[in-house]
Amino acid sequence: MRNLVRFVLAAAVVASVTGGLPAVSADRAVAAPARQADDFNGDGYRDLAVGMPSKTVGGKTQAGAVLVTFGSAHGLTGKHVTLTQNSPGVPGAPGYQDHFGGSIASGDLNRDGYADLLVGAEGDRTAGTSLNGSVTVLWGGPSPLRGGLALPPGPAYPSRMFGASLAVGDFTGDSAPDVAVSGQSSLRLYTGTFTRTKAPAGREVTGPGPTSGGHLAAGDFTGDGKDELAVVQQKDTFVYGQAPGTGDAGSFTAEARLAGGDTVAAGDLNGDGRDDLAVALSDPRLNPNGLADPSHGSGYVTVRYGNRSLSGGLASAGRVYHQDTAGIPGTDEKDDEFGAALSIADITGDHRAELAIGVPYEALGRHGRAGDVLVLRGGAGGLTTTGAARYSQDTAGVPGSAEHNDVFGSRVRLADFDRDGRADLAVTAPGEDVYRNQGSGGLWQFRGTGAGVSTSGVRVFGPEDYGVAPGSAIGETLLG
Repeated sequence: MRNLVRFVLAAAVVASVTGGLPAVSADRAVAAPARQADDFNGDGYRDLAVGMPSKTVGGKTQAGAVLVTFGSAHGLTGKHVTLTQNSPGVPGAPGYQDHFGGSIASGDLNRDGYADLLVGAEGDRTAGTSLNGSVTVLWGGPSPLRGGLALPPGPAYPSRMFGASLAVGDFTGDSAPDVAVSGQSSLRLYTGTFTRTKAPAGREVTGPGPTSGGHLAAGDFTGDGKDELAVVQQKDTFVYGQAPGTGDAGSFTAEARLAGGDTVAAGDLNGDGRDDLAVALSDPRLNPNGLADPSHGSGYVTVRYGNRSLSGGLASAGRVYHQDTAGIPGTDEKDDEFGAALSIADITGDHRAELAIGVPYEALGRHGRAGDVLVLRGGAGGLTTTGAARYSQDTAGVPGSAEHNDVFGSRVRLADFDRDGRADLAVTAPGEDVYRNQGSGGLWQFRGTGAGVSTSGVRVFGPEDYGVAPGSAIGETLLG
C-alpha cells in the first residue's frame, strides 16, 4: 500500500501562510523547552504536519511538499503553512523525485520554547549523488517554519536514501532532544547542541546485521528516563540504547533483536510509566519476515510491553492482533494491509494509551481498497479487544462515502489538538477524489472523549481548505 500511495504524481505548490496564526506575545519567556513536541507556533495547541511527497513543485515531478495545519480550541483548523524546497528560508531546491516530506518528525531541538519540524527527502541528490537523501530542520516560532538548515548528511553514496525515517528522543539522558535518521542501509545519530545556524555533525551507528536502516520509533521501554530507539526492518527489529551509567553517544548500541515488520509506534498502553512497542507486518505476502503468518496475508500487529528488567526493555515474545483475533471486528482477507499505519496515545484521558491501526486496503462493499481504521483500547493489562471499533467513510457521522482506491487509513495520528486532555484521531485518505488519475487526498479529524473516539462533529479538510491543487494526494505521510 505505501508504495502505491507514495509514488504518485501531484500538482504544483507554492509556499503560503493562510488564515492568520494565533498571536503570541513578543515578550513571552522562551528559555524553557516547548511543552509539546509539535506546537510549532507556541500557542499551546498541538499542530499536525501532513506530507505530500509525490507533489510536483516548480515543474519537478515528485519533488514533494509538506503542509502544517494548526491546532486550536476546536481542534485542527484550515490555518496552515505549505512548505517546499522553493519556500523562502527552506534550504535546498526542489528536484525530480526528491520526495520532500517522505518522512516527518518534530521536537524542540534548539530548546527555545517552540517545536521544530524535521522533513526527510530520501530521494534528494545531495552533493549530486542520486538518491543520497537529505533532512531539513525548520525552526518553530511566532511566525513558524520560515527558516532552517540541513542536517550534516555524512557519507554520500548512490541509493543511500538518507532521511527515509526519522525519530526524535532523549537517547543520551541529558533531557535534551536527539535525532535519529535512517536510510536504506544506514543509521545516523545527532546528539549535542542545536542552534539556528548549526547542528551537531552526527555519527554513524553500526548495526549487528548487514544494514542499520529501517523504520524508527523512540520510547522509554525500560523506564530509566532515557529513550531507546526501535529500528524496524523487514526481518528484524533492533532496539538500541545507551549503556547504563554512560553519557557517551558512542555507547549507543543494539540491546535486543526482535521480529521485524514494516510500521512501528511507541507509547504507554498499560499506564505503568514505561513505553510499549507495536510493530506491524502489514503485507506478509510481499514482505515476509520469515515467521509464520497468523493473518493469512491480511497483516498483523505485535505488541510488546516495556520491562525494566530486560535488555532493551522489550521481550522477544508479544501479543499478536489481526482481523481474526477474538473481539476485533472484521475478517482476515489477503492484502488488506492491516497495520499499514499505527499511532499510540491516550484517547479517553485515563492515562492508558489506545492503539489506532490503519487498514487502507480494506474492501467496503463493492469498493476495493476503500479503507478503514481500527481503534483498540488500552487498560491496566495492556490492550484489550473489548470495545474495539472501526471507522470508515461509511460510518454514520463521518463525512464522505467509501469509494474504490480511497485508501482511507493510509496514515493515522493520535494527538490532543484541542488541549482537552484527550487525544484526537487524524486519518488521511490520499486517494480521495481522483483528479487526472491522481488522488486529491483528505484529512479527517475525530474528537477524543472519555468514551473513546466520537463520530459527532467529525471534520474533514481537502485541497480547497489548504489552498493546494486537486490531485495533491494530501496525507501520503503524517507527523509520527
